[in-house]
Amino acid sequence: MNKIAVIGKVFVDIKGTSFAPLHKDAKNVGDITFSNGGTGRNVAQNLAVLGNDVRFISTVTNDQIGVGVLEELKSYGANVDHVEMLEDHGMGMWLAVMDNEGDLQTSISKQPDAKLLEEAILRQSVYALDGVDAVAIDLDLSVTVLERLIHICRKMELPLYGVCGHLSVIERNRHLLQGFTGFICSREEAEILSDLSIVTVEDAIHVANELAKKGAPFTVVTMSELGAVYVDRRTATSGHVGTKKVKVVDSTGAGDSFFSAVLSELTESKRAEEALQLGMKVAAQVIASTENGLIPEMLETLR
Repeated sequence: MNKIAVIGKVFVDIKGTSFAPLHKDAKNVGDITFSNGGTGRNVAQNLAVLGNDVRFISTVTNDQIGVGVLEELKSYGANVDHVEMLEDHGMGMWLAVMDNEGDLQTSISKQPDAKLLEEAILRQSVYALDGVDAVAIDLDLSVTVLERLIHICRKMELPLYGVCGHLSVIERNRHLLQGFTGFICSREEAEILSDLSIVTVEDAIHVANELAKKGAPFTVVTMSELGAVYVDRRTATSGHVGTKKVKVVDSTGAGDSFFSAVLSELTESKRAEEALQLGMKVAAQVIASTENGLIPEMLETLR
């Protein structure tokens, strides 16, 4: 069983989905749901459901909602011993507005207390990273924390994989990607980071290669209905994996689930193509559901 440490934030997601096409100047009738989210939390859930030994490093607020987050993760098999409980602002809130086809139209994010979260991450990482096979981190953390974790992973010779919860930190500090083993991003994120346009699969491979030259040697770019591409400069290989079209119910968490499945397979020493294929299958399951991530009931259709 792979031992993977996951570092990132916890959010409570409030999602409103319109029953009809959205109108910004009128009331939109629809459904509103509450669920546990956050890139770090989502990845921890996905990896645990896929059968990995997961250690989650984060903070939650010491209230019923925070306790509920931890209980849910434990029910999926994740280790939450390294999640610290804060009296206030231990986790964030994410308000999302979805159209009638399940696509995200706009959102508002209330962040957890950055200083307390990052202090907890650095404190817990001293213990939680011992004995793990790989580390996954949400890149929406401060430069100080990212640099510290890069240093720790280099010293411990641990593979370090980054996923974009939000692009702003990495966009301003692109050099940090040089400290990562692997980096997975969307087409839109890749275009911003490379200052290049992606229209075709060939474009995506070119951009992934440009990003890998200056950043993580293993770089993946996802392209929704066009699948995903990868470049691995360690083995001088690249490739494309397609995907089947699925009906979108809710696209929230799809990128996190793709990242999780790819990391799970790579930690098992699977080939990149196999890793991306599982990533596409997992993401398709999540997109076709109202879940933020993979749940055990979805496993039967994956293998």
